[in-house]
Amino acid sequence: MSSDSASSGPAILVAPLDWGLGHATRCFPIIRNLLARGHAVHLGGSGASGRLLRDAFPDLPYHELPGHNVRYARSRRGWLWKIMRQLPQLRHSVRAEHRWLTAFLRRQPLAAVISDNRYGLYHPQLPCVLITHQLDIRTPFGAAGNRALRALHYRLIERFRSCWVPDGEHFSLAGALSHPSALPAVPTQYIGPLSRFSDSAEASADGSASNTPNYKQQTSTYQLVVLLSGPEPQRSIWEAQLLAQLHLVEGPVLLLRGLPGNSSNNPPAPPQVTVRAHLSAEALEAELRNARFVVARCGYSTVMDLAALRARGILVPTPGQTEQEYLARHVTEQGIAPCYRQEDFDLRAALAAAETFPYRFPPAGGAGALDTAIDELEGAIAQEKQRS
Repeated sequence: MSSDSASSGPAILVAPLDWGLGHATRCFPIIRNLLARGHAVHLGGSGASGRLLRDAFPDLPYHELPGHNVRYARSRRGWLWKIMRQLPQLRHSVRAEHRWLTAFLRRQPLAAVISDNRYGLYHPQLPCVLITHQLDIRTPFGAAGNRALRALHYRLIERFRSCWVPDGEHFSLAGALSHPSALPAVPTQYIGPLSRFSDSAEASADGSASNTPNYKQQTSTYQLVVLLSGPEPQRSIWEAQLLAQLHLVEGPVLLLRGLPGNSSNNPPAPPQVTVRAHLSAEALEAELRNARFVVARCGYSTVMDLAALRARGILVPTPGQTEQEYLARHVTEQGIAPCYRQEDFDLRAALAAAETFPYRFPPAGGAGALDTAIDELEGAIAQEKQRS
């Protein structure tokens, strides 16, 4: 990848949010696309997702951004109160991001910024893009609360030149989350689902097979792959709950802790369970393709990854996280994956039920929408250059 760092094209900052790893992983196809076009890509991040970016693209310049450091409650009941108490901190984080970008531009000229849910990374003199799949934010406060929060959300989005939605315009993985009744006032483009596995999944899929699971018994290494992810303390709570049940699984199990850069102090596990802190995208893809089932959170990036590989998922939303709880209902109704509540999750029963779940996946492809969006971004960069 040494040629990546030597790119002489326009410099573009790609900066995902640091809530879990999904915002970073779904930026992988964007980064690869920009590099293929000769852009000088700069990466911005913090925390575990920042470490993931550095590991995946070691030759690209990386810049540490202000972290959000959001903590989730230990119970569903306390989730909303915990988030509301952190709202002043979140506002401070957005302002800190904006100050960081202003200072950074004095040292490093940029042609554009692509921000995945980092709402402070906008600048009036640059084409700045915000990526989000959650235009219609779900709250426990009903329709009125949802509308009020959406209006506030749109004011933040409209600081940017455009908004990219990582979902299909017609077939939607995110359902109503990405298809609200009204869009933001800035140009909003559906760029198709984004998966770190998109390139290889599209290259290997034939259109006739795209709606069937990818699992092949004869190549399976693990009967079950467990993907842990998300913010603390819920990641650790979920890990402990699963470890207490994994002895019931027949056959080999791979448990991935979702902790890039932390390869020590793995917890004790049953003898048939292999525990790893993290895997590279290439190694993870191989395990997901070959596993009989995958247990994971119902985060949107995970849904996109499993759909891209046509892997048979068993999904569990983070308790109290209304976006994931809505998404769980949607993907179950669409036949993409069965979903369960964490509080009463029974692994053995879920595995038995998954054997007869229909597992219907969207057709492969859709990279053209991302190409079109980046074409338009390059046009905006050229216009900005002419003005200057």
